[in-house]
Amino acid sequence: MNKDILTRIVGGFGIGVVLGQFVQFFVAMGIEQGGYAWVVPEFQAFFPSEAMAIIAQILLTGLIGITFALAAQFFEIARWGMLKQYIVHFAVTAIVWIPIVMTLWMPKTMANVFSLLASFLGTYVMTWLMQYKFSKRDIEQINAMLNKEGELHDN
Repeated sequence: MNKDILTRIVGGFGIGVVLGQFVQFFVAMGIEQGGYAWVVPEFQAFFPSEAMAIIAQILLTGLIGITFALAAQFFEIARWGMLKQYIVHFAVTAIVWIPIVMTLWMPKTMANVFSLLASFLGTYVMTWLMQYKFSKRDIEQINAMLNKEGELHDN
C-alpha cells in the first residue's frame, strides 16, 4: 500500500473520530439525560451493550474521516476540471456521510432529513465557491508572474 494512502487512512480515521466525539458531546448536551450520553439512545438500542455502541460509533466516525481523506485525492486529478472533481467528491462523501450521521445522531423525521441534506449541500456549495475564488486568484497571480517573466525575456 502506498505510504501516502496509508497516511491519509490513519490521519483521516483519527480526525474523523476526534470530530465525531466533538459532535457527540454537543448532541449529548442537547438530549439532556442528566449525564453525558456516549451515544444517543436510539443508536445504542441497536447493540447489546453501551460499549459495543461506542465502538461502532468510533468506527463509523473514523470511516467518515477516511472517506474525506481519501476523497481529497479527486482534487489531485489534474485532467479533471474543478467541477468534475467537486461533483465526484460530493457524491462519494455524501453517500458515506449522510447515512452515518443519520444513524448516529439525527432523529428520523422528514424535517431532519431535509435539514441535514440542505446543510450538507449548503456547506458544500459555500466551500466550492470559496475554493473557486481562491483558485481563480492563484491562476491570475501565476499568469501575472508568467507575463512579467515574458516581458523580461522580450527586452
